Amino acid sequence: PSAVHCEPCTVNHICTWIYLDSPEESSEYPQVGKKSHLAEFQKVYWKCVAVFFACSTRTNPNSRHLLFTNKRQEALPEVEGLDLKSYLSSLNVEVITLPLRWQTPEGYFGKWRNQFYIFDILQFIENQYVTQPGAALSDENYVILDSDCIVNRPLDGLFAEINRSGLLTLPMPYSDTHDINGVTREEMRRIYAELDGNDPGGNPVYYGGEIFAASLDTVRKINRIAPKVWETMMQRFREGKPRLNEEAHFLSYCYHKIGNFGSLEPYIKRIWTAPQYSNVAPEDARLPIWHLPSEKTGGIALIFEKLKTRNWSMDDLGGYLGVPGRTKYLDWKHRLRYTKLYKWLKR
Repeated sequence: PSAVHCEPCTVNHICTWIYLDSPEESSEYPQVGKKSHLAEFQKVYWKCVAVFFACSTRTNPNSRHLLFTNKRQEALPEVEGLDLKSYLSSLNVEVITLPLRWQTPEGYFGKWRNQFYIFDILQFIENQYVTQPGAALSDENYVILDSDCIVNRPLDGLFAEINRSGLLTLPMPYSDTHDINGVTREEMRRIYAELDGNDPGGNPVYYGGEIFAASLDTVRKINRIAPKVWETMMQRFREGKPRLNEEAHFLSYCYHKIGNFGSLEPYIKRIWTAPQYSNVAPEDARLPIWHLPSEKTGGIALIFEKLKTRNWSMDDLGGYLGVPGRTKYLDWKHRLRYTKLYKWLKR
């Protein structure tokens, strides 16, 4: 009998993650304003996770949805009346439990100590996830987003671009001397030169860490680069030298080494919607992904309240989140923050 020839299929994954810090691991997360081991802090992020998957599973029902966390699936909490275990199961979200091994030492950098969890996720994708039955017959593409992102449209175009380019990145328009979480682009150049043994020829671009968008082949490349960078940065920390402080610094270096990639700018924007600072533009409403750091305790919390009663619509997202204009509020305090008087008083 003739052999059966199986054409590879493409499996697109949309993922987010939540790592629950212990008191010993706790660090600062400025957008929430609480220590990361506290229950009130973690509740904010669980709400983001619920809203993330509520939106993405509606707009991308044919993609595989994954939640990476250090919490076992059976131990997922109930948050203000919503049983997350049952809710995520109803959306066909797969929960993958991973420990944090890429843990920075105390004093390495004061903020976001668990952000290097992305490298645990990438190693898992290469080493374990793709060994499942049928994985060899598929092309794997991954979009891994911060949980305060809203996927409000199909990502077919984004995944098609990953198929073409292998890697997509989000350049951030920082000046050469801007302090990017403790490091300037000028300092990044010197660090890159020491890592590579030669000057990169210009100040490196810093790429946003809120999204990782790549093929499995690119994941493998990053997994070969990142451990050496980690070892070098730990040595620089011990010696008191400038270093790459957070995961986007690391990823920026990995992208620099890989070299050829496409742009995520047509697909996502870091949108600030705070009363004191807003960069919202009317055309942002058409972007497939909104990254909304200011909305964790505002618009995203409002959508979470709607989830509990199933009284929400994707058509209302812009009004909840202020993209491009806010028409709905969580409560009177939330409404007050967006009045002209409040903005004037906070100048």
